[in-house]
Amino acid sequence: MPRVKISCSRSGVIVQAPPLHRCPGVQVCGGATGSQHMHRIALAILLSVAGIGSTRAAPAKPWTPDLCATLAKDFTEALGFPVTATVGAPKAVADDAPAGTACLFSAKATGIRHDFGDAEGRLRRIVKDWKDLPGVAADGPGSTLQGYRKGDRRIIFGLTHEPPEGTCEDEPVGSCEVPLERWQWTFKATAYRK
Repeated sequence: MPRVKISCSRSGVIVQAPPLHRCPGVQVCGGATGSQHMHRIALAILLSVAGIGSTRAAPAKPWTPDLCATLAKDFTEALGFPVTATVGAPKAVADDAPAGTACLFSAKATGIRHDFGDAEGRLRRIVKDWKDLPGVAADGPGSTLQGYRKGDRRIIFGLTHEPPEGTCEDEPVGSCEVPLERWQWTFKATAYRK
């Protein structure tokens, strides 16, 4: 008869099974057998998939209003266009950010003459003494998403620089000849304590 074997490990529940057939003999963690343990198997799989039972991350907390205002000013100076600050969920900026509340920063602009790399470099100078936040880094032509940590403080920011809609659609961004002043800049950031 085909058998289903379920193993327990630190990374979750491992299921080894042949193609679906009637499986009257089931081995469960600890060696118990029988269909009476199927509810335990289903629960173990559900908990493993849902992440329940693992340690939940503490919710994010915003920085003090003074620190948020200072950071908004620093972002504005780095980018060369006004950045607004509010309080909200950090996930508004990065899907991997924790639940809770944080300082949120946003800005959109056109008419900017400086180069994307220059703006990105000025943003990175704001966090020059900070460490990278693991798993939060992505770069592409005219876009970046970066995360940094220092003690219990976290900053995640994203910056994009795109030609106007309907232009340069069939060519690499680097070959686009639309003047920089017409390009759309979008900035989003979050700052929180963890």
